[in-house]
Amino acid sequence: MKKANLAVGMMLTAAASCFVACDKENPDGGKTTGKAKLVLACDMAVNGSDVGYLIPVTEDELKGGTAALSRAHEVYSNPYVERWKNWVFHLPTFNESTLYRYARQDDGTLVQDGSALLSSNAGAGLFNMLILSDTKAYVSLTLINKIVVLNPSTMTVTKEIDLAKPEFSFDGEATPNPAGMVYRDGKVFVGCFELADMPVCNNGAYVIVIDEATDTPEKFISDARATSASFFDNEMFVDEKGDIYITCWASYGYVPAEYGQKGGFLRIKKGQTDFDPDYFFNITDGNFPDIEGGKLQYVASMEYADNGIAYAFGMCPAFSTGDWVNDKTHYSLKIDWYNQTITPLPLPLTNGYSCSISKLGDEILFGLTTTSNGTGLFSYNHRTGEASVAPILNAPGTIADVAVFE
Repeated sequence: MKKANLAVGMMLTAAASCFVACDKENPDGGKTTGKAKLVLACDMAVNGSDVGYLIPVTEDELKGGTAALSRAHEVYSNPYVERWKNWVFHLPTFNESTLYRYARQDDGTLVQDGSALLSSNAGAGLFNMLILSDTKAYVSLTLINKIVVLNPSTMTVTKEIDLAKPEFSFDGEATPNPAGMVYRDGKVFVGCFELADMPVCNNGAYVIVIDEATDTPEKFISDARATSASFFDNEMFVDEKGDIYITCWASYGYVPAEYGQKGGFLRIKKGQTDFDPDYFFNITDGNFPDIEGGKLQYVASMEYADNGIAYAFGMCPAFSTGDWVNDKTHYSLKIDWYNQTITPLPLPLTNGYSCSISKLGDEILFGLTTTSNGTGLFSYNHRTGEASVAPILNAPGTIADVAVFE
């Protein structure tokens, strides 16, 4: 599909370049005031291009406008972003192993002001970034089984944590494939894919526990009830009780449950470093009456709100013809971890390429690519239950990720 639509992608790229050039020649074109409230990581691969964009969005644009390519920075496809204070960090995932930093400007633009080469292997897989302070952050290099520790202020690497060891792999192959990370009580919990053949993972859910003070891996835990712990953009959250909830996406549901793979949510209770044997919210075997056909193939792209309520996308096999780009198979869901319930939201269905959910105040922002309601950010109010029927912000491509500045 990418080759077939290459001309379209080239046209889009050329148009974007023209917009940027025109903006430089016409300083008043697309002028805004105030720093970006959001930064969209848009992926144009669905249109046949290998291009992505980081697009700053100011608060006044969140009123049914369109994200402006005139202020965009061109990046590779599959972009992910993380934010810290006035910075947004770009993780190029599979494309290269350089982490890029951008600073928000008062005129609504972004300026690249730092970078760090994290590996000589361009395909190392920069999938997740966990920032603890102005001087310490972790980046998982999923495909080469390392975690890089760096100073996000100076963009200098301070340490590498090598996880390519037999004791950190279920079968002794030394390939845990670290992905999402979360910090709690002096420990960094690292979800592992344990890949068999991407995106298919080996059976089971696996987490490595690292002592943050010394950056020493000290424990490798597993649970056979679910598979594929965490995701590229994290999927691990600490609730108000101090419990960690972990999304398990079970190889996107490609492996039948009878072969040992189930998706859902596991828990590590506060004060513990093992999976809670009394908790498993089983999605694969669940029956959900408000879902077409009652079944979900997998759930992912989680965003935690509060009090055990999270939001996610859920793939419904009843809508699938096998075209994961054009089929609108994914519900926007409200998930209650405590009561183990799932409720579809009054938002249009989206495709399997959509993966962005973020929180801005009480608004939960969903990046949707819909059949007739447009492409962009839709909102659902966590308090009132009000949902937008059209994008509150139109986007030029699929929204892969969003950095939100409160």
